[in-house]
Amino acid sequence: MVLVGNEAYSSLTEKVSTASTGDIKKFTYLKSGEPAKIVKALPPEQIAAYDSYSVFGKVNSFEAEKPSIKNARGYAVEELTPWDLASKYYQDQAAELIEKGKSKDDDEVKALRNEAAKYRSRRRYIVPFVDLNTGELIYVDFSKNQMKNVNGVVEKQHAKNKLNKLSFELEKTGEGRDTVVSLTPIIDAEDITKEQQKRLKDVDITKQEPDFEGLTFVCDEAQQIEKLTEAGFDVKLIGLDPNAAEKDPTEEF
Repeated sequence: MVLVGNEAYSSLTEKVSTASTGDIKKFTYLKSGEPAKIVKALPPEQIAAYDSYSVFGKVNSFEAEKPSIKNARGYAVEELTPWDLASKYYQDQAAELIEKGKSKDDDEVKALRNEAAKYRSRRRYIVPFVDLNTGELIYVDFSKNQMKNVNGVVEKQHAKNKLNKLSFELEKTGEGRDTVVSLTPIIDAEDITKEQQKRLKDVDITKQEPDFEGLTFVCDEAQQIEKLTEAGFDVKLIGLDPNAAEKDPTEEF
């Protein structure tokens, strides 16, 4: 399952292994160019974390049903998933070239390391907010860097005991690598609508109970092998059967 609460909060600075179960629920996605969402932030420990695998434009984000064990740097070291094995396949080749005297900046080494990074998991964070347009909880998916930016603002206001009194503008600007997610306190309550002001007053963040189950897409080993193939990786290189997902589990009986 996803890491929740203090365990997720601590993983901002420390890598921890994760797992997840549940059916898919919807995240609220921020889009550049759209008006900021007016929200109320929950205490900083009210978050969840998970390890995501994806390949841009080919494979959407998912987490492994049986996650690998990571070291302090976030690298998989035990109980490797198919995607970890794919990453290791390229990382081992890069390490071998370096042992033979090539520099990390060598083009061949960099190409292999980039391929290894493509299949490596990345820690992501799920943060709930109260949407002041509806009064309901929404869940936003952040990268680690985005999370640090947002969490810094939440921590500052939490330390001042102001979270239950403040509304925020939550928005995304820029594109690609220039994307920035910001959370900005709204100092003047007159800058939000009467309805939003009422919900700001009525909703007590200390009584909110976020439910993170089912937000992430979870893949078993056969599904991960299928997704590796979709990403363009030949799973036979790591000793796996590309047709594993197509086999009938009852055929041996």
